[in-house]
Amino acid sequence: MAAEERISTRQLATLLIYATIGDMLLVLPPVIAGATKQDAWIASLLGLIVGLAIASILFLFGKMLGDKGLIEQNRMMLGSLAGGIVSVLYLLYFLLNSAVMVRETADFLTTVLFPETPLRAIHGLAVIVLVFGVKAGIQSIARTGEVFLPIFGFLYMALVLLLLPQVQSERLHPIMAASYPELLRGTMMAAIYPFCELCVILMIMPSVTKRKHMARDYGIAVAIGGLCSFAIVLLSILVLGGTMTAHYNYPAYILSGKISIGHFVERLEAILAVNLILLTFMKTVMYFYAFVLGTAQLFKLGDYRPLAFPTGMIVFGLAFIIWPNVVYYKDFLFEYWADADVVVGLLLPLALAGLYKWKAGTKRGKPAKA
Repeated sequence: MAAEERISTRQLATLLIYATIGDMLLVLPPVIAGATKQDAWIASLLGLIVGLAIASILFLFGKMLGDKGLIEQNRMMLGSLAGGIVSVLYLLYFLLNSAVMVRETADFLTTVLFPETPLRAIHGLAVIVLVFGVKAGIQSIARTGEVFLPIFGFLYMALVLLLLPQVQSERLHPIMAASYPELLRGTMMAAIYPFCELCVILMIMPSVTKRKHMARDYGIAVAIGGLCSFAIVLLSILVLGGTMTAHYNYPAYILSGKISIGHFVERLEAILAVNLILLTFMKTVMYFYAFVLGTAQLFKLGDYRPLAFPTGMIVFGLAFIIWPNVVYYKDFLFEYWADADVVVGLLLPLALAGLYKWKAGTKRGKPAKA
């Protein structure tokens, strides 16, 4: 199935930028500042370095999987039972992430833009677009990403440049006030959330037309995404301060409200809102696609597209029940979601890569039969 649709390495790089940033403009500043306050920028920078190492591991593991992909390789290397269990674990993760990001988008919109709009309306619209996107295929998803990337870049740079007059460097002081355990916690969160969630790319890499610059494009795309997330954390501290960044649910949105150029250019929250919706949708559709494609591969179906609509109905329901309110969501994010990201996005790929390498070496070492 993956072989029927091909995307270029440039399109893969585009999807990687979306996958790295995604909902991180919403999630990352309060999570890191909650652990390290004004030292959040230090934790974010250290997390970027650790995250690039995690992204490199996922890239090497993806190359090791080859054209078969994650689900099919699990079955081949681990057997039907163990391979099926690991594959179901990944599929559940992809499904839950899809529902989480649909709910994140709905909570954001109903909190700051459409307080009178019921959640079900936004969930329904999001799921409809996701279903149509997956039915169109990974090529259409990648091309859509290419079309919207310049828009994201322009709006992002506009946000950063217009916020520069609001920057106050004294908000960074005192530097290194956080304890080493707090700094370590913030660093791990800055590495885990954006970069372990790149495991979704393991379902897309088999569809990439192999080029000699694939590793370079992969690295550049991940670095761009990581730097964009770091810049938002740094701006949040410089403009709002560590305490307020940790206090607000959506500090990045509050940032856009601080823009004031000559009392004429003001109230530009829509700039960030458009970027947040665009980034989160592109990341969500990748996870949605990964679940639908992986389910079809697990059950050896000829086409994944008929699964798109029933999966959409599941995501629609899950998005309602996954947490009752925004306060619970923050606790859930701090306490539990990072563990799931580490297991699925780092520990399992490392264990599977070691097992695949060992089995490949065992096969090569067997003497040929006479």
